[in-house]
Amino acid sequence: METMQAAVFKGNGILKVEEVEIPKIEKDDQVLLKVHAASICGSDIHALHVPPGQAIKTGVIMGHEFFGIIVGTGAKVNNFEIGDSVAVNPCLPCGECWECKHNMRNLCVNPRHYGQTCDGGFAEYALVETSQIYHLPKDIDPDIAAQTEPLACVVYSLNMVKPSPADYVLLYGAGPIGLTYIKALQAYGIRNLAVVAKGPKRVEQARECGADFVIDTQNESVAERLKEEWGCLADIVLDGVGRGPVLSEAIRLVNSRGRIMLFGLDHNAISEVPPAIYTQKELTMYGSLGKDFPAAIGLIKDGGIDLKQFITHRVKLTEINEAIELLKSKAGCRVIVYPDDQ
Repeated sequence: METMQAAVFKGNGILKVEEVEIPKIEKDDQVLLKVHAASICGSDIHALHVPPGQAIKTGVIMGHEFFGIIVGTGAKVNNFEIGDSVAVNPCLPCGECWECKHNMRNLCVNPRHYGQTCDGGFAEYALVETSQIYHLPKDIDPDIAAQTEPLACVVYSLNMVKPSPADYVLLYGAGPIGLTYIKALQAYGIRNLAVVAKGPKRVEQARECGADFVIDTQNESVAERLKEEWGCLADIVLDGVGRGPVLSEAIRLVNSRGRIMLFGLDHNAISEVPPAIYTQKELTMYGSLGKDFPAAIGLIKDGGIDLKQFITHRVKLTEINEAIELLKSKAGCRVIVYPDDQ
């Protein structure tokens, strides 16, 4: 039996790197990837909380933000071949539920999900379906390729809320997703971007990545700072954090007919919102759970987005628990895991 190293979820907040069998191709539409790099997501951190903020099946190899090189193909794989570099969409819709049958496959109520309900990319090899992979340039920087999935999520959400260069945008969060938002908003031509962060390290990172100004909630009022800088509230509020109080604040920080995007996801979060404000201000609220891989890969190919600036650590797979502690403490931001130790 050939084995590999993998980070396996053991339940109750425990992630353990151990030797497991290298997966074998079992279906005609599958490919075997040599995982070159993976990124640690905020939802991975939520999943390792006790109680968990995201559901992970015990015994599953975690990791859903990853890319790799195809080293094996099923009998009916035609559009991909050995040696191709590919990004992975980790969410596999069931195809049978109401959402799937009404062209909302990203909202499938019974999906399989690499890294959550079935094995993912915190491993030396991963088995994936061809329906879930996208070609990447062969010479792509692995630091960038590992971030294709979170960028695809961010781009999908922005396509829903439709920011324009004239909009005043308020972003909550300066972690890995927040900083990805900053870079994507720059690519969309946004000229007025305020970021809400907590603590000096996050404030500094947001400022360095291109926020026009950063509001440290430990020291100042968001509403007062917006009026001081802009003379108005925000046209768009983006919640890249997923904490309950953000929505309660956002409805008071957005202009009439403004848009609120809820992106961060934490099942433990609770918000209290007076519905009358939505009526009085004619607000629109969005939730986003999709991914636009073609658009994200297009941005990467064009060189229109710099995702390397906020990488703080690159670690071996055996160091993944130390990396997770760095993220929990906010000593790290974007952390890239290299399962092959390269």
